[in-house]
Amino acid sequence: MWEACGLLAKWFHFQPSEIYELEWWDFEKWVGLAVKQAEAAAAAYRT
Repeated sequence: MWEACGLLAKWFHFQPSEIYELEWWDFEKWVGLAVKQAEAAAAAYRT
């Protein structure tokens, strides 16, 4: 379980505290965080 969280943290550059606050079944929150991270990465890339 936590190994998977670690992989997601690497993929999406989540802060560990964000990961541990989530429950694994909160898919909407996971997707929301992923979208937020992707948008931030895109914004950083454009600058």
